[in-house]
Amino acid sequence: MSETAIDEVVADLLETGAHVDPAADGWIPPEQLASITATAREAEIPVHVVLVPPEGGGIRAGDDLLVRVHDAGAPDGLYVGVNNVYEAAARESDSGYATLPDGSTLSLAVQQWGEVAGRSEITGEVETLLAWSEAPAALGDGLQRVVEGLADDSFEAEVEAARQARDDHLDARAAERAGEGTSLESWIPFADDETGVGDYLGVLLLGAALLVAVSRFRRRQPAPRTFVLPESVLDRVRAAGDAELVRRARRDVLALGEAIDGLEMSGSGSPAWAAALDHYEAAGRVLPADLPDDAADPLDAAGAVVLATRGLEALAAAERGAEFTPSTPCFLNPLHGEAAVDRTLEHDGRTVEAPVCTTCRRDLEAGRRPDVLDVVVRGTPRHYFETDREPWASTGFGALEPDLVRRLHADRSVERGDRG
Repeated sequence: MSETAIDEVVADLLETGAHVDPAADGWIPPEQLASITATAREAEIPVHVVLVPPEGGGIRAGDDLLVRVHDAGAPDGLYVGVNNVYEAAARESDSGYATLPDGSTLSLAVQQWGEVAGRSEITGEVETLLAWSEAPAALGDGLQRVVEGLADDSFEAEVEAARQARDDHLDARAAERAGEGTSLESWIPFADDETGVGDYLGVLLLGAALLVAVSRFRRRQPAPRTFVLPESVLDRVRAAGDAELVRRARRDVLALGEAIDGLEMSGSGSPAWAAALDHYEAAGRVLPADLPDDAADPLDAAGAVVLATRGLEALAAAERGAEFTPSTPCFLNPLHGEAAVDRTLEHDGRTVEAPVCTTCRRDLEAGRRPDVLDVVVRGTPRHYFETDREPWASTGFGALEPDLVRRLHADRSVERGDRG
């Protein structure tokens, strides 16, 4: 999209809160879109809708457009755009997709800058609500639920209902596969023959994966299929996205610190309270406040997001007087949030059973390229787990080895090397 077209999108968002490309006419009935934007304005909720078919396909096209629009002067808030549009086809279920009136399904792009209705990060919840609020989940209806829920404080209840619908659907699918299974094979996706670290990291990863697999055996039935991951490609790694990731990480760490300061804990011996403090300290260590944003490693920024999220979880557990159990992030991209199901993944001839989020699960099962967290190493694009950046590569940001704080305290003995 040209800079002139970007300026048109910005102007529309400033005026009405929505931009609809002519090719996207009819995606949401005009009356419904007008109602959505009017509700958002009246409730002073910064929700911005960008309906533009992606240029040339590609799972990251919509994400990049939202970054460019925001950087061009569009206001802070929650942005909902489109990564890709897939023609209607026979599927096992219509659940888990936002849909258009003609039956097409959408891979949505959801990003957030600044607070929305007093909430610092709701992109994951919004994605869940848009995909699972009903089946099929019409895009316009989902957006209406999001805006009205934020306006009348029913948002959390709507999200919880959508999560329950998702979990019921996945449980039903798992029950259909009862009696089937796959075995866990060793996988060393980041083996490096030149440095010799591959064997060392492979042992760590295999041991961690085995422990996690055993601990989950009673809870989850692994899928019988093995999904082959594509190689990383250069145009999936974007400087603007990295810069926003660093900004998000700093916001998340700051929010955790403020939450800790605002909570008076009389029982300082609480393990959950100690875990919250440990995660805050660890997040600040991997992303120091005095480190310039353009010098920050995007993988460290992603790690700080995971640590800050877990710190808030620990804080909530401490406040309830409960035991802290860290959530499991999506192995393919921890920025997607919590994993929903395990899948057997293959890359470079090696396999691992790993937890993935609902979006990645949908993409894998539909034969689409999942949104793997990628970086550029010495001029070459690579999946994060192919690098020697520790402890992220061997733990999957906590997806394969839950105790990230322990790993960080133990060592970061493998040097990250040249960052691009």
